[in-house]
Amino acid sequence: MTPEISSSRAKNASVALIHNWPLTLLSGALLPLLVALGIWQIQRGGEKAAIEATINQRLSSQPVSPQNLDQLRRYTPLRLSGYYTGDYRLLDNRTRNGRVGYELLQVFVSDGQRWLINRGWLPAPGERSRLPEVTWPRAAKIITGFLYPVSATETPGAAHGQRIQQLDRQIAVSLDLAQLQWTVRLSADSDTALVTDWQLLNSRPQRHYAYAAQWFAMAAALVLLWLFAATRIVQLSRRNNDNNNDNRGTPS
Repeated sequence: MTPEISSSRAKNASVALIHNWPLTLLSGALLPLLVALGIWQIQRGGEKAAIEATINQRLSSQPVSPQNLDQLRRYTPLRLSGYYTGDYRLLDNRTRNGRVGYELLQVFVSDGQRWLINRGWLPAPGERSRLPEVTWPRAAKIITGFLYPVSATETPGAAHGQRIQQLDRQIAVSLDLAQLQWTVRLSADSDTALVTDWQLLNSRPQRHYAYAAQWFAMAAALVLLWLFAATRIVQLSRRNNDNNNDNRGTPS
């Protein structure tokens, strides 16, 4: 067989290998996208893992007085000594285990400074027109918690009324707080804490890794679909196997 004939047959075979070009082009466009989405989810998972490690590191440290800190940072554990006042707000539309309720934000005076303490969640009464009963100790207390930021936005009219939809700077100003940009979320072991169960991350790293696995699985499924629906690889493989079996059965 001449080289020209061999080259021509190889070219024809490669062209005949793909019989569905629209599906091939579509698969070629979708495959990089699916792989890129999987890689992006892995990167997001790594970012969330780094944030989670930072949170755990800060929360595991000993709580200190704010006066002993050079800089206030998110999730820094604090210890405050003082007393609660009757100034409080109820942060609306907060749920725990499927139940609707509020988060109680109450002013705590420590060393002459007013701090806004998130004491946790309490259930809403059956009627929307009623607010839950709020109690607090009258004696001086030592509380522990960690710093959590106040939203920098301002909602018109939000500073009026005990039921609020969002804690923002305007409400912090109306309460005359020492640190307008910070609240303190109580630790679960504080005796004035309600139901805490704080959700510090909107999604865990494992969720992003699971999403990445799904995207890569879809990419693998797309490759298999292309092989079976757009090419003749399966038919050619079967034909080669049949030819090899026939050759083995032919006496020399």
